[in-house]
Amino acid sequence: MKIHNDFTLYFRVVPSGKRVVYYYAYDENGKRLYGKSTGETTMTAARVKLNRLFKEGALVQKKNGMPTFAEYAVGWWEWEMCEYLKKRRKRFTITKGYADQCKRTLANVLLPYFGKMKMDKITQNEFEMFFDYMMKQGYKNTTINGYFGTMKTMMIEAVDRGIITLDPTAKIGRLVNDRKELQIITQIEFKKLFMGDWERVWGNNRIGYTANKLAALSGMRVSEIVGLKGCYLYDGYIYLCMQYDEYGYRPTKTKDKHNIPLPASMIADLNELKKINGDGFLFSTNGGGKPIVRRSVYDYFHSALRNIGISDEEIKNRKLHVHGWRHFFNTEMLKGGLTITQAQAITGHKSARMTELYNHFDPTEFVKVREVQDALLVPETAQPSDNAGRAGPVLAFPVRDNEPERKQA
Repeated sequence: MKIHNDFTLYFRVVPSGKRVVYYYAYDENGKRLYGKSTGETTMTAARVKLNRLFKEGALVQKKNGMPTFAEYAVGWWEWEMCEYLKKRRKRFTITKGYADQCKRTLANVLLPYFGKMKMDKITQNEFEMFFDYMMKQGYKNTTINGYFGTMKTMMIEAVDRGIITLDPTAKIGRLVNDRKELQIITQIEFKKLFMGDWERVWGNNRIGYTANKLAALSGMRVSEIVGLKGCYLYDGYIYLCMQYDEYGYRPTKTKDKHNIPLPASMIADLNELKKINGDGFLFSTNGGGKPIVRRSVYDYFHSALRNIGISDEEIKNRKLHVHGWRHFFNTEMLKGGLTITQAQAITGHKSARMTELYNHFDPTEFVKVREVQDALLVPETAQPSDNAGRAGPVLAFPVRDNEPERKQA
């Protein structure tokens, strides 16, 4: 009888040009099975992964047998090899960030709980027990619902593949939403942060001050702010088309491209950074070649809150977060008379219907946005005149649906 290892590893170049480790395994009769991807790019990582699968009994699916969840889950959420992702990416925009999040949920939550169960034994009652178990472990309902959503996707796909006949999640409702209501910065706190002695409040950190002020006056996401380049800064507005996060410089979350009007003082603050970083990343400490990390924007924000008298305990209780600037500006726009759809067109937080509606929308119609921004920037002690808060002349924004990125100077 021929003796062989439990599996054989080898490299293969996938269509994207990336080198991925594949493997051969063997059935109970010693017959070599067809090659499958490990989803890893190094032999060491691939070997560790397959040794774990072998110990779990999930390396080879038993012939004519119902697979365990661990056996079924092999390759799931791997960007280059997951059949479900390949199918969905043909029809919808799916980010690698979403796949990676689901991959972590699978590895850290779903496999430890469901891994050894046969697929046809994962019933509605098993899910109710899963909910109870996770709640006893102290997880919030909203977190558990997220885990359940990943599992539901996998079970629906199992039905489509003919592995099981019925989806056990079909009649299961999500747990009640227990997310705490988000509290946002008040107008008075906004003025303390940006309208007084900003050098003291922000520790003389122009980048932290400008990044948060831009978030408050535009509702931009942090990844969009750190991804902003000087080449997209114009007189009276910026052109938003890209972001920068752990996956690099790439299109925004919604793939939306649009102009955002800004008051003169905000443009002046951004121009101060452009003097240093040119057409490169504005929020950069190395001349625009690479932006600051997103985490630093959060740290600057919390440090400034402490400097205006908001304690760490209050920050925690109110859940004050940089992302809250989106809610702050959205609230101010609605208070200022903009419709929900107009506000969403500025912040880029919109549904598929909104995308269709504003596909050819001209932001020059948003004169009221400038009124909202100008009103926020009136010092607390100032007495507004008859013309205070009135928008300046309508800006003639050019259309840049397919504008190429400018080269750095």
